[in-house]
Amino acid sequence: MTDPILITGGATRLGFALANYYLNHGQSVVITYRSPRPQVEQLTDLGALCIQADFSTDDGVYAAAQELQDKCPVLNSIVHNASSWFTDPGGRQNLDHLALMMRVHVGAPMVLTEMLVPALLGSDNPSVIHLSDHVANRGSDQHMAYAASKSAMLNLTKSQAKKYAPGIRVNALCPALLEFRDADDPAYRERAQNKSALKIVPGFDVAIEAICYPQTNRYTTGSVLPLDGGRPLGMP
Repeated sequence: MTDPILITGGATRLGFALANYYLNHGQSVVITYRSPRPQVEQLTDLGALCIQADFSTDDGVYAAAQELQDKCPVLNSIVHNASSWFTDPGGRQNLDHLALMMRVHVGAPMVLTEMLVPALLGSDNPSVIHLSDHVANRGSDQHMAYAASKSAMLNLTKSQAKKYAPGIRVNALCPALLEFRDADDPAYRERAQNKSALKIVPGFDVAIEAICYPQTNRYTTGSVLPLDGGRPLGMP
């Protein structure tokens, strides 16, 4: 058995695709998930350890960290993929919304990594990967809290890379749109596809390739890898 890789938010979209990739290549996997769904059962059947966790509250973050600490004496890597994405509500709700985004995208990765350092140090070549977002560098007028928290995640990456070196490497990925949702209408799909220089929506495989690189490369820490199809080339 290989030392397991922890994927937060591992039951949907990229997290689910990544978990399947690892499991199909003989890699042990632990995931956290927020809500029960068929994907959790599928991953359990494939051999993954699935832990329900709620990162929307401080108590939920620490409870998840404690359970992971108890059940994962050794970890090869942590992929901080859990995410929450909502349009800014406006008015007095904005501060609560910002606090939620910061807790999910910054607080949970900070606490989980700190509490699981002993588990990581028990493995060879341990690493932490933060899944940020293309908007972390350019902002978003309708998702300001989300963009701000994903930008803070990049700063956390640098800080953790300094704190945990040389024993644990910490890197980040900044993907743009990787795969459409079923509800996305044709007009949106066309606009989104045309935003990148490569004019494709590539699917999750490109992100899986990008995640595996800093996980295995022993001379990479504190780096932020863009994965945007050349979107900045088309910006004024």
